Parts: sequence; C-alpha cells; structure tokens
Amino acid sequence: MDDDRRTEEALFRHAILGELLSRDLRRGEQRRLLTDLASRTFEDARGHPRRMAAKTLEEWRYRYRHGGFEALTPTPRSDAGRSRVLAPALQQLIVDLKREDPGRSAVLIRRELELAGHLRAGQVGVSAVQRLLRRRGLSGPRVELDRPARYRWEAACCGELWQGDALHGPVLVNPAAGRPQRVILFGLLDDRSRVIPYLEAGFGETAHRFLRVLDQAIARRGIPRTLLLDNHASFSGFDLRVLCATLNIRLVHPRPGDGPSKGKIERFWRTRREQLLERLDAPSVSTLDDLNLRLWSFVEGEYHTRPHAALAGKTPLDVWDADAEDLRWPSAPAALEQAFHATVDRLARQDSTVLWRGVWYEVPPYLRGRTVRLRYSLLDAERVSVLDGAVEIPLRRVNPTANAQRSRPVAAAPAAAPAATGLNAPNLVLDRFLHPTKPDGGSSDE
Repeated sequence: MDDDRRTEEALFRHAILGELLSRDLRRGEQRRLLTDLASRTFEDARGHPRRMAAKTLEEWRYRYRHGGFEALTPTPRSDAGRSRVLAPALQQLIVDLKREDPGRSAVLIRRELELAGHLRAGQVGVSAVQRLLRRRGLSGPRVELDRPARYRWEAACCGELWQGDALHGPVLVNPAAGRPQRVILFGLLDDRSRVIPYLEAGFGETAHRFLRVLDQAIARRGIPRTLLLDNHASFSGFDLRVLCATLNIRLVHPRPGDGPSKGKIERFWRTRREQLLERLDAPSVSTLDDLNLRLWSFVEGEYHTRPHAALAGKTPLDVWDADAEDLRWPSAPAALEQAFHATVDRLARQDSTVLWRGVWYEVPPYLRGRTVRLRYSLLDAERVSVLDGAVEIPLRRVNPTANAQRSRPVAAAPAAAPAATGLNAPNLVLDRFLHPTKPDGGSSDE
C-alpha cells in the first residue's frame, strides 16, 4: 500500500468514527455507539462496501486519542518487501535468471524452475515471481536502467535521415515459383517529416530488392544524408555500402535487438498492419500489383495528407514542402544511373571466361589470361560488362553445351614471309664446337 492509499484509509477511518472522536462519552455510551457502527455497511473511497467489528473500531478510537490522525494510517507489514513463499536461495536464482536474459518472462522463469526441479508444479504463483522482479527493479521500464539512456529525438531537416525496414505481409502466389509465398514489404521513412519516400511489396527479403526500393526513393525524394537500417543482411551488403560511399550517404545500423531505435518506422508498420494488411479483402488481392496499389493509395490518400500529432498537427507533406530547399538531388538522371553501377577486377581464364558471383561469363578471346575490369548493375544482376579502355563490352553467360558446337577459327597466315636472319642455334653450337676460339680471341686452327 502506497502513501496515498494509506492516507485514504486514514480518512475513511476518521469519517466512520465521527462523533466518537469529537466529544467525551458517558459511561456505557461508547459500547452502544460502537455496536451500532459495527452493524452498518460503509463504502470506502474506491467504492468498495466494508463492515468493521466493534473491537476494531474501538482500537481505532484509542489509537486516535494517543497519536492523532497519523495513528489512523495503516502500519506497514513487518515482512514487507520479503517473499513468504520463495526461499532466499530461490529468490536469488530467479534474479540471476532474469539478469542473464532480460527477455525471460515471469511465466517462463517459473516453468524453468519447475522443469529443473526447484519447484513443484503449481507450488508458486506467477504473481510471486512478478512481485520479486518488480521489487528488484527487473520488470517494466526499470529493467532498462542498465542500458544506455533513450531520448526523444528527430532529424534537423527533411532528407537528413531516412529510416528503413522490412515487414512481413500476406501470402500470395508467386508466379515465378508457382507456389504461395510470403510477401515482404520494404519501406523508407523520412525521420523529420514522416513522409514515405518509397514503399514496395514483393517476394524475397534480399539486398537486390532493397536497392531497387532505394533507387526509386532517391528518384522521387532526393538523396538522404543518413540511412538508419536494420541489421538484416539485406541492409548491410557490399553493394549497398559501395552505393552509400558513392552518393556520400552515411550508413548506420542500430544495436542488435534495439527495435525502439527505429521507433518511427516501426510505428508506421504497426499502423499499416492494423489498418490495411489485416483487413485486406483476400478475393480482390491476388497479385503484387493489387497489394501495391492499395498500399500507395493508403499512403498518398490518407497517411501523407492527415495531420500528425508528432508534427504539431501538420501533415507529413506540409513539413516536407517547408524543407524543400534543404534536399539533395542528383546532378542529372545519368549521374544517378551511374551511381547504381560498380566495378570490380577479375582474372580472365585461358578458356575466355571470368567468374562473377558464382556465374561464368564469356570475355573476348584476346582478354584471356589478363586481369579485366567488370562493370555491373546494382539493380539488374544480368547486366555485366567488361571495360576495355573507354569501350564497354556487354558479357553473356557461358553456355557450355552450345560452345561444344561452336567453330574455333584459326588465325589467318601472314601475308608475307618474315625476313630470314640466318641464325640457327644447332648450327651455331656445331660451328663453335668445330672451331673453338682461343683465349686471346683467335681460332685454334691457326
């Protein structure tokens, strides 16, 4: 019982005793009044009906006469803060289990203790474990005290920071695979305005898919200065790091398991799930186009134009338009297209092939045995070429079966025979053997 509850109880007791506390009673009058009060039902401050014994009321009166109003407040139990059903050693074990894994719930801790033989089934209630953890500061928000402090924050301007994440959507039939498959939604959110630069539903949670989403987002809303992305492999690949370095984008990842650090987009996903994904009309949504059409109609028709409580009642588009001058844009469409390409050096084999990401490509025969520079698209895995000076030569995959039937042209004979030099190693050796030279340079035949 906290101090407010104790004060409420003292006021309740004072009101019941009433005139018993305000005047001197004649002999025998106190007992009559106490008996009368004990026969009545009273309602406390919380609306609960209560009845008290005459002996209890008499005790309250004597406590008031000797200690005043403060004496009417309930006295804390002498064993407050100590569990009566959990032994000290068991309490310490519960605390150690919680500190070892803060994600352990009271239900799971009790079950583990039962499985390990420390408790009999049903011996201890979950509430006893919860009370112990609460007293030790290991439940609710207080369990975060051993982690870095968290503060409410937002980016200084639009385009300063985009948050990105993925959400598992409904199951649709994937035409490429010919079977039902879980849809994955990739999305980006501007931290300052809450505007959605781009959002797309598709099959597969891959780095290649996210790069396509990022490409569309930059084309629509400019180049962000920072990307705050999840730790999933689709947000931390080599190609993404190269792209961010090319466009001067700072790439940031939160601590593993720290979902609240991306709270804005997590909240956006929650809203989309509650208001859209969980209420889709399944018969009318059978393809990705059906789903993406509904996503974008919701974002553009509802979300972007609705006042946001965290934006002082402004809409996301209002805030975005106010910061339009601070946005970074590609210098030209060709520059953005160029940024979504990368180069890498590889050794061409003697069979005129080069290996790139598990796929063999054919290179011109004159490049075999040389280190060549490959140029590849971040958005289309099939677009791979080799750079020969200022010339870009598209490459195709090796087809060993078709190559077995290809002709192998032989180089044509030179148009004119090379001039004879008159030098021949065997003849020169024989001549030296038959006509050895003297040390002074003369012939031995002289």
